[in-house]
Amino acid sequence: MKRLLLVLLFFFLTPAMVKASSITLASDKQVYTYGDTLSIIANVTNTSDAPVRMYIEHTLRDLMDRVVTGFLLEVIDLEPQEAEQIELYKMKIDDRFYSGQYKVWTSLIVNKVRICEKEISFTIEGAPEDMEAVLLISQDADYTRASRVFILGEKMYMKLSEIPPDAAVYTLLKLPDNNTEQIVLPTDMTVKQEGRYTVYVNVSSPGYRDLYIRAFFSVLEKSPESLSEHKEASTINLQLEKTSYTVGEEVVVMGEILPPHADVTVTITVTKDLSESIVITTTDDDGRYQATYETELSGQWSVKAGWDGDSNHESAESIQINYTVESQPGSNLLPITLAFIAILVVILVLFLRRKV
Repeated sequence: MKRLLLVLLFFFLTPAMVKASSITLASDKQVYTYGDTLSIIANVTNTSDAPVRMYIEHTLRDLMDRVVTGFLLEVIDLEPQEAEQIELYKMKIDDRFYSGQYKVWTSLIVNKVRICEKEISFTIEGAPEDMEAVLLISQDADYTRASRVFILGEKMYMKLSEIPPDAAVYTLLKLPDNNTEQIVLPTDMTVKQEGRYTVYVNVSSPGYRDLYIRAFFSVLEKSPESLSEHKEASTINLQLEKTSYTVGEEVVVMGEILPPHADVTVTITVTKDLSESIVITTTDDDGRYQATYETELSGQWSVKAGWDGDSNHESAESIQINYTVESQPGSNLLPITLAFIAILVVILVLFLRRKV
């Protein structure tokens, strides 16, 4: 009811002004191409016999709602019988725009009352599209779990998903000590500094908007108390180069811890009959280890590996592998040879005594 009264009052008080003020819109093109200059002109006319101050409220809107819109306001003072062209928009079709339909809407306001509205439509073609790339950070090589918190010495994996095949990728990693290093995605790395890491990624590809990603992850010295009660399982495997050796030959054992852990202690237990010996080694950045020891006695031997786990992973032990150590070729003839020499010496002594 109030709105109706306001409209009636406006028509009774300013009939000449309403009829005397008008606006039309014009566009250079109906279809703009990426790189063109968009031009939207408003033609405003005052055909009354009195000066008029007008306000043009206008906005440019993407019909798919991908471009942020905002209302702008132009102020115009027109003398009696005066017309004027107002350039509402003049801008280059760049990465702010998407391909699709657009509309410019205007409203002419006089004495705080909207007296008319106009709109004009146009189309943009060839504008670059958004990339759907996502930066994945995980504890797993298959990226089954996303993570933003790691434990010192753990392995972490990072890659981009859904990028165009010809995309150029630049990635910079800022370390907790504020040093930076350039890395290539996908990547895997062992986190060796406690604190916050920042990843900066810039992806560019023809036909797409440049994509800028900034992500963070943190490295803790050990798991919080609440997490240490729920340790995850780990595994350690072991391999031998062969299963048959000769006394004095070196035995090389190797394997890895999964998930990978760097700079952790691996205990190699070597067993023969009821005796055991221990060999200690450590893992590299990829969680792999290797140890070498020398065989001393012939017979049946076995070897296994284990590690004690950490604040968020349980300990693990490998399967036991058996192998054989044989005497060196010809070593069994030594006792026989010595016995034969001893017999010869005895015979020689007896023979010499008889001669005397």
